[in-house]
Amino acid sequence: MYDIISIGSATFDVFIKSKKFPLDKMMVGEKIEAEEFLCASGGGGSNTAAGFSRMGLNTACIARFGDDLFGQFVRADLEKESFDKKYLLQKKGDVTDYSTILVNPDGSRIILVSRGKTRIEQSDFPWEALKETKYLYIASLEGNVDLLEKVVNLAIEQSVKVILNPGSRELKEKEKLTKIFPKLFGLILNREEADSLGLKVGPAFAEASAGRPEMVIITSGRQGAKLFSKEKNLLVESFQVKAIDETGAGDAFSSGFVSGLVKGWNLEKSLKLGMADGCSVVTKIGAKPGLLNESECKDWLSKNLRIEQIN
Repeated sequence: MYDIISIGSATFDVFIKSKKFPLDKMMVGEKIEAEEFLCASGGGGSNTAAGFSRMGLNTACIARFGDDLFGQFVRADLEKESFDKKYLLQKKGDVTDYSTILVNPDGSRIILVSRGKTRIEQSDFPWEALKETKYLYIASLEGNVDLLEKVVNLAIEQSVKVILNPGSRELKEKEKLTKIFPKLFGLILNREEADSLGLKVGPAFAEASAGRPEMVIITSGRQGAKLFSKEKNLLVESFQVKAIDETGAGDAFSSGFVSGLVKGWNLEKSLKLGMADGCSVVTKIGAKPGLLNESECKDWLSKNLRIEQIN
């Protein structure tokens, strides 16, 4: 039995960082020297699976990518991680998703995305996996909301707790997506995503929780995060770190926070772990190099961090 299965994308990412940025001041035709360059696997599914497994959780990942050159690289990179690879769907003829990430000196970035033909379809999905886990974390399914709904329904039938962090394509399907929310154990969004859905959460969450998940987490980057639940409403600040690359911060926060929940920690400690993982990731280039493992958590958790009740 797995502690958690992560579902989402597995991508080939190229990171380019230059002191000649910021990007909004680049001139057409200009040749720019890059000081840092990294090729790595990425994507919400593989990033969070790596994060969960580094936290000591028995983890599997469901993600689809191709057998092309980029897909071969992704497979080799993911083999370095300790999560179970049995549900990775590497299909002949598929074109692996590709991203180029241009990173500013302050860690902010622009991501150029080329979607391959690697969307998980109902015919691909390993349905038996839903009987083999306690928790399910779902990242982007590249707009396949019909699959998302079926996965959530069948997971609940198996008494699996589902946490959702929808991608941009799911968010465009607002009407269909929001119908799924009441079935969720947890929903994680950033501030812009919550606004795009018109999702109004606040201190009165417990009194008006009909039709909502058991908890909603709204992240705001360097401004921290807020949690609204039937139990309590909390604000957590961010650790103060020097950002090198903000890519993967959201995935890392989710990895840490959800890992705390799976371990049975209270909401405050789980939020602190999520913030620690998110802040650790931004101190290195790439989405996976800064992910914390269990032995590194103690130092972060010993630091002071403001977590307060929202009234």
